[in-house]
Amino acid sequence: MKSTLFILLALALANGLQAQNPVGKWKVLSHQITYEGKSMDMHAALLQQRPCAAKVVWEINADGTYRLNAANSGCDDSYKRIQEKLYAKTKWKLEGSKFTTSATNFAVGQSYTVSFSGNKMIMTGTEGQGIITYQRL
Repeated sequence: MKSTLFILLALALANGLQAQNPVGKWKVLSHQITYEGKSMDMHAALLQQRPCAAKVVWEINADGTYRLNAANSGCDDSYKRIQEKLYAKTKWKLEGSKFTTSATNFAVGQSYTVSFSGNKMIMTGTEGQGIITYQRL
């Protein structure tokens, strides 16, 4: 009986950890920031100028790479090249609930506290970067 209970508990924990894994393809739903006391959604502002950005995919890969994929976004080639180049060398790591990205092998980087809710991932900047909400594709 105890071994069955232990196995069920282990499976539940493993399943819970799997749900907390950021590896996958994501799209940004919002990027809330506060500037001079006013809250604004930077992603919504981007979409007003470039509606194609709604189809940009963020790829968090098991090999530690963090990529912006604009190939199927419908954006113009110049925008796609520039955006993809910005993330061509970016890596990610997760330590507990601290998610960090870096293009300098973590000499410097951006850190967030990450949480999950269903198919959403919420990253809260640890240094005032705002709150980015992603949806798993």
